[in-house]
Amino acid sequence: MRNIVGITLIAIGAFTAGARPVIARTAPAQSTVMGSDASGSAEEEIKKEELKRADLIVHEKWNEYEKYLADDYTRISSGGTLEDKKEVMAGFRSGPRKVIVREPEDLHVRIYGETAILQGQRTSWVREAGRVNTRRERFTEVLIKRDGQWMLVAEHETNVGK
Repeated sequence: MRNIVGITLIAIGAFTAGARPVIARTAPAQSTVMGSDASGSAEEEIKKEELKRADLIVHEKWNEYEKYLADDYTRISSGGTLEDKKEVMAGFRSGPRKVIVREPEDLHVRIYGETAILQGQRTSWVREAGRVNTRRERFTEVLIKRDGQWMLVAEHETNVGK
């Protein structure tokens, strides 16, 4: 995992040479923002959008959810599968799973110009094959700002058990 994050940071550095990160950390019950008001509002916007995306998944609003994904979006699932945007959306739309609850928490945002890295953990309750299972995972998301909106371009999930 450390190597993947390092590679991601190196890749981001190539796009934002010379940019210095601003870090925000959010515990489930409180928020601490370091940096200017402008970066603080961007960090809060990214966190709010993460919560909104979780809500869209729970309510199966796939057309609206898809608007947050860049055309070249990829995801590495907690099972290690690499999927592109088309595969992820097809799985959501026709998959045998129903996400009942999805709770992102402990969100950490770093901004590098028009690029942001969001890390955190989430707990999901998923109905699958007539049973409800709890999934707990850590995640890293890479976002870029396009036309004034933060878009997900990459995501990596790691299962951390219960």
